[in-house]
Amino acid sequence: MRNLEHALSVCAENIGDAIASSDCRRLFHGRGHTYPDLEFLTIDWYPPYIIVGIFGDKAGEEWVLELARGLEKILPDMKALAVQYRGGRKTACIDVIGCVPETHIIQEAGLKFILQPKRNQNIGFFLDMAPAREWVRKNSRGRNVLNLFAYTCSFSVFAHAGGAKKIINNDMSKPILQRGRDNHELNHQSLDSVKFIPHNLFKSWGKVRQFGRYDLIIIDPPTNQRGSFVAEKDYGTVLKRISQIANPGAKIVACLNSPFLPSRFISDQMTRRVPECKFVENIPAAHSFPEQFPDQGLKISVFDYPA
Repeated sequence: MRNLEHALSVCAENIGDAIASSDCRRLFHGRGHTYPDLEFLTIDWYPPYIIVGIFGDKAGEEWVLELARGLEKILPDMKALAVQYRGGRKTACIDVIGCVPETHIIQEAGLKFILQPKRNQNIGFFLDMAPAREWVRKNSRGRNVLNLFAYTCSFSVFAHAGGAKKIINNDMSKPILQRGRDNHELNHQSLDSVKFIPHNLFKSWGKVRQFGRYDLIIIDPPTNQRGSFVAEKDYGTVLKRISQIANPGAKIVACLNSPFLPSRFISDQMTRRVPECKFVENIPAAHSFPEQFPDQGLKISVFDYPA
């Protein structure tokens, strides 16, 4: 049980800041391979609930029960705990302590978002993106923002909070964009300057271009979604459209979360497809996502389109 004690110790170190801020956050990130023999484990805090992720079959039932009991001791504010068993594309979520609700509202940096923590693998919010969302809030004032692969529109909510002039959210899924609309309304944000476009970019870019050119373009595609997006093939196809949709002096935030592609993938693709764009900086993932092998973690790069 030594590795179990290690996981609980890390959670105890991390929980203080999370409780003080009321924000959701990752308490333990074994997937980053920085904790020996615990690469199968993640622990997320969605106040007042815990979701434990178990990848593969390296943890038995008794080990999981001991982990749950340990978390209950160090988290007196926890009302329920569920374990999400992840095996490839198959997911099963089981309540272990109490009952985690099907729908739950969480908070990050003063903004609220709707989660469905037990529905599927992607519950509606990516904790590791917190620094990028804050960057968008700080760099959106007065800008026309294009949010590609918008998912539940967390970038859009932060851009609105930062004073964006106009925001266009594009995603193939109409239901998931409706969740994005709900997230805006949850934060009492006017939708007068926000558009939601359920459209496949690879069929036509006309619906994106009809709203003019953009001062901030966010590109956050799925890692590898069969029939929708494959980074090696499709990322460059997206980037080569930048010259058609970017205003002079625009900022481009390009994200990638593939463990199989190196950190230089984005910059290499940008150099090949849009050589006039200049690299500005990398935005780190949230500090609660340590990575022994950075190339396998989240990559976020910022570029300038020439004025």
